[in-house]
Amino acid sequence: MPETPRSASSAPLLFVPASDVRLEPGADLDAQRTVAATLGRLDPDRLLAPFRREAGLPHAEPYPGWESDGLDGHTAGHVLSAASTLAAGGDVVGAGLAQTLVRGIRDCQRATGTGYVGGVPDGEALWDELRDGRIDVGAFHLNGRWVPLYNLHKILAGLIDAVELTADPLAREALDDLGGWWLRIQADLDDAAFDRILECEFGGMTEAFARLALVTGDAAFLRLARRFAGRGLVEPLAAGRDELDGLHANTQIPVVVGFATIERAARVVAPELLPEVEPREGAAARGFFERVARHRSAAIGGDSVREHFPADFASMFIAREGPESCNTHNMVKLAAELHQLTGDDAYLLWAERARANHLRSAQHPEHGGLVYFTPQRPAHYRVYSPEAEGFWCCMGSGFEAQARHGALVYSAGADELRVNAFVPSRAQVDGVSVVVAVDADSDSAVVHARLEVRASRPARLAVLIPDWVDGSAVVVRDAATRRVPAGTRAVIEVEPGVAVARFALPRALHWERPADGSDWAWIVDGPDVLAQRIADDRLAYRGSGARMGHIAVGPLRPIAETPVLAPDALEGAQRLAPGRVRVPTADGGSVELEPFAGIHDARYTLSWPVVSTSVAERRAALEAIDEASLGLEARTRDLVAFGDQQPESDHGLTATDEEIGVDGDARWRRTRGRISLTLRDWSGTADALRVSWLASSEAARLRVTVGDAVVLDESVPAGSPALTREVHIAVEPGAVEVAVRLEAVDGATPRLHELRLLAEASDR
Repeated sequence: MPETPRSASSAPLLFVPASDVRLEPGADLDAQRTVAATLGRLDPDRLLAPFRREAGLPHAEPYPGWESDGLDGHTAGHVLSAASTLAAGGDVVGAGLAQTLVRGIRDCQRATGTGYVGGVPDGEALWDELRDGRIDVGAFHLNGRWVPLYNLHKILAGLIDAVELTADPLAREALDDLGGWWLRIQADLDDAAFDRILECEFGGMTEAFARLALVTGDAAFLRLARRFAGRGLVEPLAAGRDELDGLHANTQIPVVVGFATIERAARVVAPELLPEVEPREGAAARGFFERVARHRSAAIGGDSVREHFPADFASMFIAREGPESCNTHNMVKLAAELHQLTGDDAYLLWAERARANHLRSAQHPEHGGLVYFTPQRPAHYRVYSPEAEGFWCCMGSGFEAQARHGALVYSAGADELRVNAFVPSRAQVDGVSVVVAVDADSDSAVVHARLEVRASRPARLAVLIPDWVDGSAVVVRDAATRRVPAGTRAVIEVEPGVAVARFALPRALHWERPADGSDWAWIVDGPDVLAQRIADDRLAYRGSGARMGHIAVGPLRPIAETPVLAPDALEGAQRLAPGRVRVPTADGGSVELEPFAGIHDARYTLSWPVVSTSVAERRAALEAIDEASLGLEARTRDLVAFGDQQPESDHGLTATDEEIGVDGDARWRRTRGRISLTLRDWSGTADALRVSWLASSEAARLRVTVGDAVVLDESVPAGSPALTREVHIAVEPGAVEVAVRLEAVDGATPRLHELRLLAEASDR
């Protein structure tokens, strides 16, 4: 992604709080109202059920999906954060929901009497086990619980938001007691034990405790935040090394948000730590953002494939499971933290593109369902969360993201008010009222906006001209006209009274190429990443509450059918209605594009193959990709990628004496005991199993059992290359679930990479 000009100032800034900002009619206000309606349909008693169960109190039936599969209670924390944000903006329903959740949480705390509160199954006992030295840890489980610290982070973050945004005194009581519990419990764990615990995903604990230090002024929480800043992630990033290939993306991003928050908290709470913090956590946060945002992200801001950082973009353009919404939500938070630390507008410019094109597009504008994966594969599609089912992580973070569309629009320093994006909105800050209006009927080549200021005192406004502007913006105030370059700020001095400035923002229509230089591109028109809408009424666009319900499992279309574009295609583009563009294809046809954020309930093509030599050669390369992967993908009824959190948890994987790792871009898992899991076949036609493993430097042996039948028993000599075996299995006709065991015999299994359930026939 291209670099953007830096702000003229490096002074740290603070965003104008949600209580002083209101969205005006437009797509962002629509999205905020939709999520408010979605939250209003949730039952607080069911959200609180896991907490009441753990506190020994009578409880309602909990929600299904992840809320009953081990991540019990995580949604309530997200909902509390989102409801508190809405409440700060004057939403009555949000205020009532936040208050109800806080009171329910406080009741559970009083019942336990320790300060602890959480929905983790048998959660408080976990800490007795850990203090006794019983630590059974994997990447996504700790003593048999599914990412318990990740889960507990959500309620901690929700209480912090409730305190900061609603000033509810009961929320402050609950937060103080929970914070005290954490200080006591972690003091009983030495560094070696604590570091072992951190091998399991722990969410945004780093950020939460740094924020808690800011809320309370207590440096003890800052020290705790730094305990959660593991050396394995901090040190290479601080040294400028990108060692992210193959890592679970959203395990890393929330932690790095915390690195930036640690620096911000140190400036306020413990300035004496800054000489140590800035070159460590601070440098790591800056380095991480640079690598992920500039070198690993798609044009919409997403960055993962099957939840992990790929080594290059090749897999992103063919994967069914593209960038994850949670990642982008947290990357926008990281950009906001870094902007507050540095005053650098480049962070805001990136965040605005990601917010408007990925996050806002991830909510259905009518029923409010939220998206988990946004495939970059041409002609694929997305599914939206069902009503009151599923409760995926991207539902929880999605509630927060859709409530926060006004969060970064305004910031303030000691001597000026900053307008950071042309989002229809208004703000009231220290006697200065600002209204930003955008002409929805603007000519397609130019966006027109209006800024009205009412001031009771002299004021200085600095308006950020977006980096998507073609050259310069035209700014008109009274009879004066001036041009302000893209990526810089137009400064407006205001005397007491009313002032109006008008902005003409010419759109730049341009390619955006992946950072690895591959022959693909996205098309960006001003603020909008464009895509082709492809109608397909045969698909189910609403997901289900099933474990795989967040994945768009419908038939893949051949990539070779995608129109190929020439490098100069945009020179012949025609603007149609506002936001719509017709682009010629390399074979003499054309495609009609529109803003991706407005495409719902349809297939789409967002990324485009570009000709580097000849059309025939490019088409042949795409056909080779299809030949290598499409037949297998079309036969696949289910898939487990070993070492990947969500696929493993979706299939109920359990393991003994296990080890996981990464080799290049390939994750793996092996065992000296047994791995058990359940595959699912939505078609009832599966008749084969395909298992693959990586090259082995050590001798190994693998036995695979389906039901009671051994279907594979193979010795793998030392020095063997990567291998794949496909075996026939006997499954009852129409069976939905297939139980599989993979066992070590006389040692360990090879490094298992992938397991597929296949049908003989394609689903195409």
